[in-house]
Amino acid sequence: MSGLYPCFCGALADFGYDIIPTKNYNQFSKPERLHADMQLLRINDRLFTIENCEKSLGERYPENVRLNCLLLGDCLYGKLSAVDDSVIDYCIENGIEPVNVNQGYTRCSTLVVNENAVITSDKSIEKALKNNGADVLLITPGNIILEGFDYGFIGGASFTYGGTVYFFGNIKEHPDYEMIKAFCEKYNSNIEILCEEMPLTDIGGAVLIPS
Repeated sequence: MSGLYPCFCGALADFGYDIIPTKNYNQFSKPERLHADMQLLRINDRLFTIENCEKSLGERYPENVRLNCLLLGDCLYGKLSAVDDSVIDYCIENGIEPVNVNQGYTRCSTLVVNENAVITSDKSIEKALKNNGADVLLITPGNIILEGFDYGFIGGASFTYGGTVYFFGNIKEHPDYEMIKAFCEKYNSNIEILCEEMPLTDIGGAVLIPS
């Protein structure tokens, strides 16, 4: 995860995680240079990294979202024309169906509560996931800090593992907090707020790497 915010790193470390700070990639625009969901993609036991992408990288969208995909069940969602070839090839070889959505920032736009339940503010993602049987909570866009952009995304402002959704900043200030809370409770997921004194912030989420 990004090491730009020691408060978030320290708070997550207090839950027993070893924090590996992301690298600073100058190929991306400044607000995205440390974002884990731009640099890494984990599918099963395979970890894809920016260094090994086959397609060229660029600062501008969509050349910056080669790995910004969402794995849910047996499907991989993303803007397929922008996704790296190595990812598509791996999915096809391993029985994972690539599904196209309009939103290239697919992973950072989506909070995965569990394998069948997600939260997003993007209607194209909502439609694609619902078509494959997922329960989707559509929330209001915005209300998430991302320096350099008008707003950030809910997936980049959260991290889910072991039945707990961790939020980077005070999710209680989000206008849809009560809906988000109820949706998480519906699936027996706990909510933990990291650094409640901080605003809800898109830091690029976190990628879990098993030890």
